[in-house]
Amino acid sequence: MKKLFAILLLAGVSSPAMANLSIRHQSSLQHTVDAQQATYSRLGNSYSISGTNVTTSHTASGASSATSNGIGINSYDSTTGVATVGSITGTQSGSGSFSFAQSFTKGDIAGTASEYSDFGSVAITSAGTQESSTNAPGTITSAHAITLTGTGNIGTATTGQFVTEVTAF
Repeated sequence: MKKLFAILLLAGVSSPAMANLSIRHQSSLQHTVDAQQATYSRLGNSYSISGTNVTTSHTASGASSATSNGIGINSYDSTTGVATVGSITGTQSGSGSFSFAQSFTKGDIAGTASEYSDFGSVAITSAGTQESSTNAPGTITSAHAITLTGTGNIGTATTGQFVTEVTAF
């Protein structure tokens, strides 16, 4: 009985003789050349005025007389969309302290096509260039050794990848 128990025990703990394994190797190269891109941001017109114990008058752009107690006005060029502020005068009204502040930011033109280069914020990235259509970005041997040569040009990227996958079932 002891001999039969030992044989049954060995048969239950032994590994299967018919295990299946699948191993896959894959190598790849990728070479990208970037396109040109341009980003433009137009700065808008801005005007602000504030004060205490002050009397103002303003003369609008192109006007012949001043407006009393005015706070200013933006005049816009209908072609470019750029504003113009006339002259503003601030004088102390009464006794005591007074303050007067104004700020004006002239906006960018409202143009199209090549006029975008006049905008306040312009970022242009040149396109990448490939040296030649016959130059490979690298090599892969039958042993999956990867050598990257790329072009070294601005706006290009070369990537090599080796993947091993092992599956037991």
